[in-house]
Amino acid sequence: MIKMKSVNTFGPHSDPPLPSEDPIKPAWEMVVLKGMPTEMPIKPEILRSWIECRDMEIDPYSENSPPVLSGNDLNQLLIRNKTLTDICKPVMDMIEISVRDTGFIVTLTDKKGYVLQVRGDREILRMAEKNFYLPGCLRSIAHAGTNAIGVCLVEGKSVQITGAEHYKVRHHPWTCSSSPIRNSHDQIIGSITLSGRSMGHHKHTIALVASAADTIESQLRERELIEEKQRLNAILSSIFNSISDGVIAVDNHNRIIRLNRTGTEMLGLAVDLVMGKRLDRVVEIEDTLLQALDRRKYFSGKEASFICPAGHRVYMCSVNPVQNAAGHTSGAIITMTQKRQVVNIAKKIGGNYAKYEFKNIKGSNPGLLRQIELAKVAAKTNSRILITGESGTGKELFAQAIHNYSNRRNQPFVAISCAAIPRDLIESELFGYRGGAFTGARRDGQVGKFEFAHQGTLFLDEVNGLPLDLQAKLLRVLQQNEIMRLGDTRPIPVDVRVISASNSDLMTEIENANFREDFYYRLNVVEIVIPPIRKRTDDLELLIDHIMTRHCAEMAIAKPELSNGALEIIWQYRWPGNVRELENIVERALLLSQGKIVRKSHLPERMWKNRENSRQEALSLHEASKDMIANTLDQCSGNISLAARKLKIARSTLYRKMKVYGVS
Repeated sequence: MIKMKSVNTFGPHSDPPLPSEDPIKPAWEMVVLKGMPTEMPIKPEILRSWIECRDMEIDPYSENSPPVLSGNDLNQLLIRNKTLTDICKPVMDMIEISVRDTGFIVTLTDKKGYVLQVRGDREILRMAEKNFYLPGCLRSIAHAGTNAIGVCLVEGKSVQITGAEHYKVRHHPWTCSSSPIRNSHDQIIGSITLSGRSMGHHKHTIALVASAADTIESQLRERELIEEKQRLNAILSSIFNSISDGVIAVDNHNRIIRLNRTGTEMLGLAVDLVMGKRLDRVVEIEDTLLQALDRRKYFSGKEASFICPAGHRVYMCSVNPVQNAAGHTSGAIITMTQKRQVVNIAKKIGGNYAKYEFKNIKGSNPGLLRQIELAKVAAKTNSRILITGESGTGKELFAQAIHNYSNRRNQPFVAISCAAIPRDLIESELFGYRGGAFTGARRDGQVGKFEFAHQGTLFLDEVNGLPLDLQAKLLRVLQQNEIMRLGDTRPIPVDVRVISASNSDLMTEIENANFREDFYYRLNVVEIVIPPIRKRTDDLELLIDHIMTRHCAEMAIAKPELSNGALEIIWQYRWPGNVRELENIVERALLLSQGKIVRKSHLPERMWKNRENSRQEALSLHEASKDMIANTLDQCSGNISLAARKLKIARSTLYRKMKVYGVS
């Protein structure tokens, strides 16, 4: 049995109840009046609503009017829902004409159930007003009992309620069909209802209101699309005019269709006077840019001159053809950038701006000069270059000089130390990543060094420190000239000249399976070998003089002389740190000497103490290595392969060491 709260089941009513033939009336009496269950088939939403009304102690015989807004409150309600009423007006007009003289009224409500409009015949409207069915009244279940509007808004679907299906007796003479109205986000914003005197079910009315709701929703979506388009156009116009570069949009006949504010300033043009005119009739442009426009070819990062009413101008320009959905070219976008701005951007994003040139490489050693000449020849090509040499010999100095001697000198120079970046981060540093590609990634993602170096030079220092798996990926990049960011599926084309450097013998690394042979040959098209200082001692005095001159100018002190004792030590020292070590030692000597003669005591002790011990240690190491190889060969009866495995080195390495140590 359904538990019901006791309610007042008697009261006055303005309209007579339906005749006893109403098949729903017995069920209504059992549930609404007696609080008893019924075996009659009742719509689930009707039964739920009856029980809810009983729980809220709504009197089914009550003549009390539901809340009705008036005055300013009603005006505010209509203002808030003006868009909905405007959209619904043609549909309401159509339904009103369709049901004229049939005794039906059509009603529009907001999402809470407040009536916004009531339309229909005068007689039926007068009857509706007796039931407080007029603009501003509230038809929610809590205030009007079970009714089509309230149930429709609660259930979120089209419903028809007839006769005794209504909770209140005063509504039993009515049949009402209601359908919810949703916005583009599938949120209910109102309802449309068709009501008339009860004479059985009206199947056509529920179909009519459902169709009307669909029509209204379509018109709402259409209006929202129009408003969204207008909003986007306003935003795009604002963005277009706020771009720091000059932008010109032309059609297939090179007629100007858009010109942003920066573009008018750069070319000294007035938008109103040039719109719709051919660009080459407004300003005189050079052939390369005009050909790119005529042929609709991609054109990027090249100088182009313009002869404008305000004079001759030169800008860095790009041309991007515009294609429609069918793939047909419908015009082009020309972007103009100040040349100075391009250089500044390259400095900012490149990490390292190439400031050194070949004139900054000091030395007259024949071996060094040969490498400089080779580097100059290679710089004029796009061939990849491998620079080898010990630490401190100036490999990055050579790389920057090559860049500044090449036709990429005005583009970015990006340097990265492959050994200095953790193994887990080196790939993201080189290729970049999409937002959220891995734990700790920036939300907006990151551009990699290859993209930063586009059309410029990427310098891979200490390339011998790259993991083998990343070498394979880089090999593909060098073959395909395109990269893919981590977490992305879209390849990005890149035009990058790669210069790499290594402080170890890569052939030995290949023999020890630490470096890929195919990657080595892809990097090493031209090899520059920088000799260490111990092989160019004839440059020592020149280098010391150059370093002293620079540091003395910075310290504002007179350049001192070197004593014979200090010079002798400098000449005999092996310089394992090369030019970098030499510069540190010279700076230290200047600080200690304070502008006076640089003596032996001003040099590090490691240079002038234990020089003999160093020679003996080197000799002992030589003899120990020789003895180890000879003994291992004896144990293996001269089997080179077996001896190499025992020594854990490659066969070719063992042959080379046997030759060095004179072991047969």
